[in-house]
Amino acid sequence: MKLNNSIIAFFIVGFISAQKVWSFNDCLSYARENNLQVLASKLNEQVQESNLKIAKKEKLPDLKGTITNGITFGPLATQKVTQDGITDFTIDSYYKYTEGYQNNLALESSMILYNNRRLRLTEEKNSFLVQQNQYTTEKIKNDISLQLVGNYLTVLLNKELLGVQLNSMDTQAKDKDRNEKLYNAGSIPLSTLYESKSNLANAKQTYENAKIEVDRSLMVLAMLLQKDYRDFQIEDVKVSDDIGMPLINLDDIINYAFNNQPVIKSAELGVESAKKDIDIAKTAFYPSITGGYKVSTFYQDYFDRSSKSIDDQWYDNHSQMVSVGVNIPIFSKGTNKIKVQQSRINQLIQENQLDQEKLNLKQNIQTSYFDVNSAYQTFTSAKELVESTELSYEFAQKSFTAGKINIYDLNTARNNYFNALSQMLQAKYSFLFRLKILDFYIGKPLEISSDENTNYNNLTPSKETVQAINDLTSTDVEIKKPEVIKSNNITQERKNANLSTPKTTVIKPENISNAKPKPSVKSKDEVKTSTVPVTAPVKNNNSSQPIKTETVNSKNIPVKSSNENSTIKPSTKNDADAKREALIKERRLKYSQGAKPKFQNDAQREALIKERRAKLSKGIYD
Repeated sequence: MKLNNSIIAFFIVGFISAQKVWSFNDCLSYARENNLQVLASKLNEQVQESNLKIAKKEKLPDLKGTITNGITFGPLATQKVTQDGITDFTIDSYYKYTEGYQNNLALESSMILYNNRRLRLTEEKNSFLVQQNQYTTEKIKNDISLQLVGNYLTVLLNKELLGVQLNSMDTQAKDKDRNEKLYNAGSIPLSTLYESKSNLANAKQTYENAKIEVDRSLMVLAMLLQKDYRDFQIEDVKVSDDIGMPLINLDDIINYAFNNQPVIKSAELGVESAKKDIDIAKTAFYPSITGGYKVSTFYQDYFDRSSKSIDDQWYDNHSQMVSVGVNIPIFSKGTNKIKVQQSRINQLIQENQLDQEKLNLKQNIQTSYFDVNSAYQTFTSAKELVESTELSYEFAQKSFTAGKINIYDLNTARNNYFNALSQMLQAKYSFLFRLKILDFYIGKPLEISSDENTNYNNLTPSKETVQAINDLTSTDVEIKKPEVIKSNNITQERKNANLSTPKTTVIKPENISNAKPKPSVKSKDEVKTSTVPVTAPVKNNNSSQPIKTETVNSKNIPVKSSNENSTIKPSTKNDADAKREALIKERRLKYSQGAKPKFQNDAQREALIKERRAKLSKGIYD
């Protein structure tokens, strides 16, 4: 049971960890504590702290004990002793062969009494090194924090750009669906429909590339945190477009950075440590005094019964010694002088390093200050460009709907708007990042937060957009052949140019809706002498009175009608739509079979479209 509970808990923890959404503060705290570079620097801190502890304990006395055991073989020199027991030093010593066991016990302690402050200087130097390593660790943390800010903002930027591309793709999908309906109604040519489909395909490709950029930026951020980038998500933050430029005093920022930045503090401690090295090297020219204390005893056994017991000899043979020693340097081969010179050179190196760090910091702050102002100007101009291109795009949509511009002009206005929007987003995040760098130099905590909640993870196309994209792979347009009319075994297509003009008749107003004029096929001679009705504007307050018309022959010679009360029979709305549809289908068939259009460029095409629309609106079919 316990094993099953442990397994379930393990999977629950793993699932929660996989679904964790990382806020900026979470990323920042985790990176500052768990980055491998930070951990390596902390280990160096521990090494220097150990060296400091060692330097502090050098001032204490030491204590050591020794035990020596040995066996003696060979002759042993002894003094002759007279009969009264007094040693006669005038008599030479004599030697006898001896074998014996010897045991020595000793307890000894020593300490440095004076060495011209060498121990204290070493302790101060190691204290500087500990602080220097701490500032080095803080510098590494700051560098990682700045990288984290840049990567986090990059993810947010790419997600906003993905939203822009999604909006563009949805717009292109709606245009494509609308143009299909307009084309089926005969309002736009086939090229316009194909252009809208091409625009949708390009928008889809741009959208997919934007998705890849979001995933890539998330991967880079996860690698900085040393986490698995799969299923790695961050908390979405909505960065407002209303970002103002704060009041910034460049000199104040530089002065504050010189006094508080860890890189400067570390370099200053390096200079102080080099000065201590010079003082330590100078102590080698002065004598040192050491003091000591020793207590010892021994036991000897020559393998005879006359030897005392070991306890008695340890008690009888013990001794104590207090010593003071002085070590006076007389000649050190000139190495002490060279070491002092090396320490002074090292001090110059550290001072130069300090000046270099200050110069680099000052240049970085000045560069950041310049970049902030430049980015703000770019951001404000980009916002103005977005406003102007948005208005232009709105007018272009209305003009395209009214038929005043073609789809190429509409697509240009649309691309200008979305490009300006993308540039504005890039300028906004660039300005925000550089502003965060200046905040870092003046000691403000790094944070990315907003009161407005958003979710960039649901930036997926709508069902309508997906359907429009799927339709791109299907058959684009179904081109049908126009209907034909057979008369006298002659097949004539229903073209406006070949439709004969109906005879001039008089139709009562109440019967206009039911009138269906029938086209007639005339001979060549009849066509030459046929008359074309021209409706003259007549002011008539009585709707029941017939409309007066005049007729002209095909040679544009005005002829007065013999019957002044006769009127033409106008075409009904349904018949006009049928003729127009037939003409559209016939032209589509010709274009699909490789027929060349009557226009060679966009200007001619637009002029032809406007002319035909004007004629169609008046019911004139040429």
